[in-house]
Amino acid sequence: MDGRPLVVGIDARELAGRPTGTGRYLRNLIRHWRDTGDRLFCYFNGPPALDPVLDHPALRKRPLGDGCARGIVWQETLVPKAAREDGLDVFFSPAYSCPLSLRVPRVTAVHDLSFYAHPQDFAFADALRRRALVGPSLRVSRLLPVCSDFTRRELARLFPDLADRARHVPLGPDDDLPSPPPRHEARARLGLTGPFVITVGAVLNRRCAPELLRATARLARRHPRFVLDVVGENRTHPRLDLGAIVASLGLGGQVRLSGFVEDQSLADRYAAADAAVFLSEYEGFGLPALEAAARGVPLVVSRAPSLGEVFRDAALLVDPRDETAVAAALDRVLTDAALRARLAGAGRALAARHSWAEAAQRTRDALCEAAGR
Repeated sequence: MDGRPLVVGIDARELAGRPTGTGRYLRNLIRHWRDTGDRLFCYFNGPPALDPVLDHPALRKRPLGDGCARGIVWQETLVPKAAREDGLDVFFSPAYSCPLSLRVPRVTAVHDLSFYAHPQDFAFADALRRRALVGPSLRVSRLLPVCSDFTRRELARLFPDLADRARHVPLGPDDDLPSPPPRHEARARLGLTGPFVITVGAVLNRRCAPELLRATARLARRHPRFVLDVVGENRTHPRLDLGAIVASLGLGGQVRLSGFVEDQSLADRYAAADAAVFLSEYEGFGLPALEAAARGVPLVVSRAPSLGEVFRDAALLVDPRDETAVAAALDRVLTDAALRARLAGAGRALAARHSWAEAAQRTRDALCEAAGR
């Protein structure tokens, strides 16, 4: 590997709007890449994102088109032209698909392959589109960063001919979020007087929201001031009416459907929480769980991969479809101070073994390898 700076093109669309998991992932990589000496071109479909991470002399924000081009058109016509003009050495796609017609080496990150494993979570046309794009994108990419050993195994199962292109790059914790406020201040801002449990991440059918709500109904009988906060947009398909489920269970005062929240509000919730619960039948890594662990929030997570693998030594593991087991695990965390302390310490220790700086370096190594450096 030579020491010359790279010229990197980046599909930065996930930074626009309200960034969630993939956007947070990309933002953290860029935070560390800015100081490597490389030249970074961040390509947007329309106006660039208003993110201070992008305000750096090593980085150029490139709006391609007026934002009206459909994704595939933008990817296959506007990006290749910009790549030629910018003299790219390598192109990085932060999630699943990349421009097929691009004539520079590509590196495409793979977080999970849920649209193969759980196609029922997607509208038929959306699942079909994803599968039609992902396979060809992975095959034209020289290397494929994967965030967990489970995702590496899934890639090898579904694309055995591409298994040797995988590079395991674990994600980092929460260091791009605002500093945690004092617990009492956070709880006061949120109006809390009793036990507070959070779950964070887009609501998908495989993430077992009805089971969590029914577990909450069981807990509410023992903890009258208990509050569950569901943080994340409802992206279920077929769509679940979460408000109707909450009402049918009589939980109007004990469940908050907060949807997407900004970073400071998320930091408040982690600071105020007595526990965090993450239920999923299929997960690529579990970034929100790592963020909660980094802030000392005791975890209850699904025993299914990869949550059950990544967090097995720092959480209580449950069957995500067993509402009785979920309620019992949360009750143990809420009532057993020694268990809470043990889980909080184990979570912090786990988070300390993860690093966005390390993730950025490993991903940059993959970019260099793909570029022949």
